[in-house]
Amino acid sequence: MDTSSLPGRMMALQLKDKTLIYNSYMPFLEFGGLFVPTEDPFKLGDEVLLALEFEDPPEKKFLRTKVAWINPARTSANRPKGVGLAFGSDEISASARHLIEAALAGIIRSERPTFTL
Repeated sequence: MDTSSLPGRMMALQLKDKTLIYNSYMPFLEFGGLFVPTEDPFKLGDEVLLALEFEDPPEKKFLRTKVAWINPARTSANRPKGVGLAFGSDEISASARHLIEAALAGIIRSERPTFTL
């Protein structure tokens, strides 16, 4: 693998249950995305390699993402500090989006608050 073209930052997220998937998923982004809690500083547009681990089915994917959302500190709505990472239009991101949306079938457009909205 040619590592010279990889983003300079890497983060990991384990999607262990439907509640975490719902709270983290960002369906309002063009190709979807995920919120990742972190104390690390980021700027909008920063490139991040996301190591995404699914529990059911057990699978790991590495996605090239960009920071599209920032929660700078825990909010009054009890949203954690962290960043929203936007998926790209590539095949790996599309596959991850499909797994996430399949896990959230029936509740994806719920009115329940999430980590971002």
